[in-house]
Amino acid sequence: MVGCWPYFLYLTADIDVMIKFKLLVFSLALTVGFSAMGQNMCFPMMGGVEDRLVKDIGILASPKLMGREPGTEGALMAAQYVASEFAKLNLRSVTSSEYYQEFSISKEVTFSKENLLVVKKDTLALFTDFFPLKYSSSSRVEGKTVFVDYGISAPDLGLDNYKKLKPKKLKDKIFVIDISSPDGVHPHSKYVNHHDLGERVKLAKQNGAKAVIFVNLQDDASDPNPSYRKIKSKDIPVVFIQNVKWAKKIKKGKEIILNTKLSERKIEAFNVVGFLNNGADETVVIGAHYDHLGWGGSSSLYAGKEKKIHYGADDNASGTAGMMEMARTIKAGDGTFNRFNYAFVAFSGEEMGLLGSSYFVKHMPKQFGRVRYMINFDMIGRMKNQELAVNGVGTSPIWEELITSKGCNGLSIKTSKSGVGPSDHTSFYYQEIPALHFFTGTHPDYHKPTDLAERINIKGEIFLISYVLKLVQQLEEVEKMEFTQTKEQSEAAPRFTVTLGVMPDYMFDGEGMKIDGVTEDKPAAKAGMKAGDIVTQMGDVKVVDMMSYMKALSRHKKGDKVEVIYQREGKDTTVKVQF
Repeated sequence: MVGCWPYFLYLTADIDVMIKFKLLVFSLALTVGFSAMGQNMCFPMMGGVEDRLVKDIGILASPKLMGREPGTEGALMAAQYVASEFAKLNLRSVTSSEYYQEFSISKEVTFSKENLLVVKKDTLALFTDFFPLKYSSSSRVEGKTVFVDYGISAPDLGLDNYKKLKPKKLKDKIFVIDISSPDGVHPHSKYVNHHDLGERVKLAKQNGAKAVIFVNLQDDASDPNPSYRKIKSKDIPVVFIQNVKWAKKIKKGKEIILNTKLSERKIEAFNVVGFLNNGADETVVIGAHYDHLGWGGSSSLYAGKEKKIHYGADDNASGTAGMMEMARTIKAGDGTFNRFNYAFVAFSGEEMGLLGSSYFVKHMPKQFGRVRYMINFDMIGRMKNQELAVNGVGTSPIWEELITSKGCNGLSIKTSKSGVGPSDHTSFYYQEIPALHFFTGTHPDYHKPTDLAERINIKGEIFLISYVLKLVQQLEEVEKMEFTQTKEQSEAAPRFTVTLGVMPDYMFDGEGMKIDGVTEDKPAAKAGMKAGDIVTQMGDVKVVDMMSYMKALSRHKKGDKVEVIYQREGKDTTVKVQF
C-alpha cells in the first residue's frame, strides 16, 4: 500500500552515491555565475536551493524509478518521495489516504479467446484476420452481411449511402463498411467531417445494424490500431477485418456468427496532494505531473532497437522538483503568502492524457473552497538564453497586466493565450479556473532515454522558480481574479497526416520554423537537415511561423515529394523531401 515507506527508504539509501556524483557534475555550472545569480533572482530563495533541486531531480529521474510509468513500482516510489517531502513541511493531508488521491487508469483493452468470427464453416483467426474495435460491445450475433459502402450520410455533399437501401433490407443485418471515403482519408477530403468510425457505427445502428464489420478495400486509408486503452462501446459488436481476401468475400452477403468479448485492464495511480491551510476561502493550486513513459511505449521518440528506460528528467522531474521548491518557499514565507490557501499537487497519468489532473478537478478536496488560479510546471529544466514560455495568459485579464514580454532581469517571455494545451493546466481551464503553464521548450532528448538529470539547467530552473514566486507574491495583492475563455488554437490548427521528422523550437520567435532536433531516418534527416536550420518555404507555402508550417504539412500525404527551403547560418538551401 502507498502509505508504507520501505520502497522509498531503499531508494534514498541506494541513490546517495549517485546524488553526490551528480552534485559534482553540476558543480561547474553552478559555480560559474551562480554567486551573481542571487542578486539577479526575481524573488529571494532559501539557501541550498541548488542542492535540493539536484537531489529531487536526481531521485525522480534515477534508474531505480524506471521512468515512473503509472501503475509501476517506480511510479509508486516517486509518489512516496513527493509525499515524504510534503510531510517534512508539515503540509496537511486532505485526501482519504495520507497525501495520496487514488484513481484508476485503463491501461489496455484485452481480447479473450471467446472472440469469434465464423463465415459459413470457416473460422477467422483473431488478430491475423480480424480484431474488435474500441466501439464494440461484448456480445454475440448471427446474421447476414450487407455492404453499405462507406456508411456515410451527407446529403449536403451529395452522398447518402443509406438512401437507396430499403429499411427492410437493412434491419437486423450486419453492416459491412469501407473505412475510406469517395475521395480518400486525408485532411483535404470533402468528407473529412464524416471519417470518424465511431460516428459511422452510430449511424449504422440508427439504420438497423445489429453489428458492424469495417473493411479496408482502398489504398488511401490506414487500418485502425488494434491496440487501445479504453472501450467506447456503441452497444453493438464492431470488428475490423484486416485480411483483404476475407474482406472482399464478406462484403458480398454472407451468413456469419460474430462474438466479441472485450475488457479493460485497469491500474491504480496516485496524485499526491499537500495543503497549506491559511484559513482562507480561496486556494491557489501549484502543480506538476511526476509520471513519465517508463520503458518507452507508443509515445517514445526513441528510434533504437534496444529497450531503455526513459528517465524523464526534464519531463517532468524538473517540474515536480520546481513545485516542491515552491512549497518549501511559500511554507517558510513568514506571512508573505497568507492571503490564500496553497495546494501543491503532483499529478499522475499526464502522459496518458491528463488523466490525473482531470480526475483531480472533478474530485477536489472540500477544504479548498474556491480555486483562485492554477500554476502548472511542465518541462522547466532546459532554459536557454533566459527564454521562458508562458501559456494560458488569456485565461484571466490579470495575466496580461503581470506578465510582459520582458520578465525580471532580462528574462525573455514568450506568451500564448490559449488555455488548452498538452499539459495539466488544461483540466483546470475546462473547469473555468484561470491557469498558466510554464515551459522552457522542447529539445532533442524529449521522450527519449537521453532526457537525463545531468542535462538539466539548474541555474535556469532556479531563475524560473524565483520569477514565479514573485508572480505569486504579486497575486496576493490582486483583489479580483476573473476567468476568461480563450480561442483554442487547436480548433484553428490545420490537420495533417505527414511529418518532416523534426522537433520544432517552440521558443523561436523569428520568421520561419526553427528545428530543435531531427529524428534519424525520417524525411528531414534523409534530406540532410539539422538542428538549428530554419524552414522558410515548403512547396508553395511560405513558412513564417508554426501555423504556416502546419498549413504546409496539411497539403501533403504519404509518398508526396516537395521542395523545402531552409536557412543555415544565414544561407538558403533547397532540398527535395519525400514524406
